[in-house]
Amino acid sequence: MVNERVVKLDQYEFGAVISLINEKRNDLLKQQQNTEFITEILEKVIKAPTKKKCRFKKEREKCER
Repeated sequence: MVNERVVKLDQYEFGAVISLINEKRNDLLKQQQNTEFITEILEKVIKAPTKKKCRFKKEREKCER
């Protein structure tokens, strides 16, 4: 069984996470170490879907689908 975690980030926090993961990847590249695991994590974070916030009651039905 796979445990999944959901983290809510604003655009600045998201940018910081991307930057930190990328810095770690660059450090590993400099040390000529395997970066496959870090690269996979970076791709997952970048491709993570966003959840649209609905302002109006009529829109909520579309957003919850």
